[in-house]
Amino acid sequence: MRPGFVWAVISKEARDLFSNRLLLGAVVFPALIFAAIPTGIVAFIEANELDPAQMGQIEQYISQFPDLEPKLAAQGFIVLNFMAYFLLIPAMVPMAIATQSIVGEKTARSLEPQLATPMEVSELLAGKAIASAAPAVVATWAVFVLYGLVNGAIADPVLTRLIFNDVWQVAMLSLVPLICLLSVLLGIIVSSRVNDPRAAQQIGGFIVIPVIGVAIAGFFSGQASFTIQQVLLGNLVVAALIGVALVAGNWIFDREAILTRLG
Repeated sequence: MRPGFVWAVISKEARDLFSNRLLLGAVVFPALIFAAIPTGIVAFIEANELDPAQMGQIEQYISQFPDLEPKLAAQGFIVLNFMAYFLLIPAMVPMAIATQSIVGEKTARSLEPQLATPMEVSELLAGKAIASAAPAVVATWAVFVLYGLVNGAIADPVLTRLIFNDVWQVAMLSLVPLICLLSVLLGIIVSSRVNDPRAAQQIGGFIVIPVIGVAIAGFFSGQASFTIQQVLLGNLVVAALIGVALVAGNWIFDREAILTRLG
């Protein structure tokens, strides 16, 4: 693989993204919404006293934080429990960029010049995948930091320390980029077989269903956060799926077939 060709694709994709304000908003807005929901709940709890009659209903949750007083323990459970949704951001956000990267260029007929170059399919896929995944990774990391700092400022710095725990630091640095990359690769593969951006996004949307299931399961499991073992296992599984997607992408992404579908 020749880095020069990969970098050329990355540079082009970056210019296209920053010139498309709607697509750029689609990168940041979902991340902020996911973070705003639990932050709003924390603010509501901070502004109101817990009803003693409700203590029995949430005792199993706040008991996970024996060193914190009940109100702060409830807030701690909320901020950690909702963090499972941070895995949805890297699964959902890059899909819009990836599908636009292929299908949008098909429609604009700007993909044909790239396919006509001596660039290998693996180089084109690598460039588009990195360019599509990087904004989602950066957005997720930025909102994660903001999430920790804002909730700590609203309630207590203890919440910031809970959010920036070792497990989620590892998840942010490893699992989030891997999920982004897998989502992008699958989005590119889907987009290479269709010519309608909406159809590509709808098909690609099915990819995030398993991640949504994990997040929802975590929400109702009564556990405040993942374990380091679960994160490392997730890294291995997603990395294996990325390998499969790369092999499938090189096979499915047939430049001659795509060129014949243009127009």
